[in-house]
Amino acid sequence: MTDNTDMDTSRQSNSKRRRSTSLPGSRGLWISIGIGIALILTGMFAFDGPMAGVLGLWGLSLLAVSVVGYVAYRLWYHYGS
Repeated sequence: MTDNTDMDTSRQSNSKRRRSTSLPGSRGLWISIGIGIALILTGMFAFDGPMAGVLGLWGLSLLAVSVVGYVAYRLWYHYGS
């Protein structure tokens, strides 16, 4: 007996299903970007001295990790597995 089934449609539906789940575009990304911006603004306007620098650094770090993580995920998803 030979198997004449076509697996291309199954692969296409799996790839479409995987592409429909966009983890980085979720609410968590926007919340982390918002918290990062809030930390930066709080450091700028509510505190002075070392605490302002700490809050600004935390905000910049969170913002940078969120954006770089999003870009890395999209590149991995597009070119990787």
